[in-house]
Amino acid sequence: GSVDPQNQNIPRGAVLHSEPLTVMVLTATDPFEYESPEHEVKNMFHATVATVSQYFHVKVFNIDLKEKFTKNNFITISNYFESKGILEINETSSVLEAAPKQMIEVPNCITRNANASPKICDIQKGTSGTVFYGVFTLHKKKVKTQNTSYEIKDGSGSIEVVGSGQWHNINCKEGDKLHLFCFHLKRERGQPKLVCGDHSFVKVTKAGKKKEASTVQAAAS
Repeated sequence: GSVDPQNQNIPRGAVLHSEPLTVMVLTATDPFEYESPEHEVKNMFHATVATVSQYFHVKVFNIDLKEKFTKNNFITISNYFESKGILEINETSSVLEAAPKQMIEVPNCITRNANASPKICDIQKGTSGTVFYGVFTLHKKKVKTQNTSYEIKDGSGSIEVVGSGQWHNINCKEGDKLHLFCFHLKRERGQPKLVCGDHSFVKVTKAGKKKEASTVQAAAS
């Protein structure tokens, strides 16, 4: 048979899902530039969506869809790809506003899990190539010529995040929160590290921005 041109851009090892899936949008990043395998600069954004039973990290390669990916919006996606549990939406995918009767009730526990970050001790035990997302506190930043070492830390341990390319020497300092999207676990001489790939993204939250929230809670107690 002839080759379907739509299948040209299926990521390696990805499965095409043509049947529609209705999801609620939980979060979405701003669009950012990345370098495609053809060495063209393109734009994409990351999002998190949920069904009644699970949540998914999503890579959206069509930034015209940004408005549909608004928090708490219900959308129906079809012709999307799934690779390593991550959904990928590109120009050939369909994303529609869900009809009122398609609205779903996403349980709080799913939203909580989607927003939770993995423990660093669990990241360290992961297999090479596993992709991680999460918010972590920056403990130490060390700028080198080719890349930057960001040591992140939580109560369970610390791990080095290696940022190169656009993630080399980003504007952040100790105590800031780094929200990592799509970082890959790699072992160098047995040491686990998180390294950036083509679709990695980092969002920095400056330390001290959360002050207002904590004073409100103190007053309420």
